[in-house]
Amino acid sequence: MTFSWNREASRDAIRGLIPLTPPVPLFGLVFGLAVAESDVVGPVAGWASSFLIFGGASQLAGVVVLDAGSSVVVAIGTILVINARHLMYSAALRSRFRDTPRWFRVLGPYTLVDQLFAITEPRPDDDPLDYKLSHYLTGGLYWVLWWVVAVAVGVVVGLTLGDVIPESWSLEFSVPLLFLGLLVNAVRDRPGLLAASVSAVVAVLAIDLQPPGVGLLVAAVAGLAAGSALGAVGGDDAGTNDDAGTGTGDGSGPGGGVDEPAAEEC
Repeated sequence: MTFSWNREASRDAIRGLIPLTPPVPLFGLVFGLAVAESDVVGPVAGWASSFLIFGGASQLAGVVVLDAGSSVVVAIGTILVINARHLMYSAALRSRFRDTPRWFRVLGPYTLVDQLFAITEPRPDDDPLDYKLSHYLTGGLYWVLWWVVAVAVGVVVGLTLGDVIPESWSLEFSVPLLFLGLLVNAVRDRPGLLAASVSAVVAVLAIDLQPPGVGLLVAAVAGLAAGSALGAVGGDDAGTNDDAGTGTGDGSGPGGGVDEPAAEEC
């Protein structure tokens, strides 16, 4: 299976990611500062986590847990719990990447972060193979570079200036800020608006849940459930209208009788 780079797909990926970018370097800077001020995690190990774990919320939670005196096992468990939301992302993208080369299916998931999912999931599954791979790989490389550099800058600034973050600040509260850009991208219809709103509210209310950062997973699940429930109600209403004769019968009018297949999940 041959693959040639699609420049149009790369441009589309960059255009889609630019509005989502501003909070991420700032969060990477905050995480780098936290690493520099940590009594347990060394600067090299903390920076290396930016490409070994490549998940900002879980990285920050791991540092917070270790600094609180918890064991490495507890830290690893915390990281796995927070990153569990990526299982939902993988399931949602399964049909899009089912027929891609093996090397991509092995390496591609490494860069699957929230922002990359946000610009990939709305794309149609029947995009040409070259477009699919170029779009996804461009977005992944873009995000890896941003994150690794931002964390490095944060570590250097923290080591140079000393204690930059006041002890009274709650670093966990910076996690929801990481996802502010995603809210705008998610609002494409009423279920999306509800999902984004519920996720935002729950993320703030659940900020103190333990282990640190698990509130993010709770917020993702709550938003998904709310959006799916509203989508299901809307689908039922459409079916009722079609039975009443308000549609054309061929799915081309209001309340048409042809339902779009739901995204494959497992």
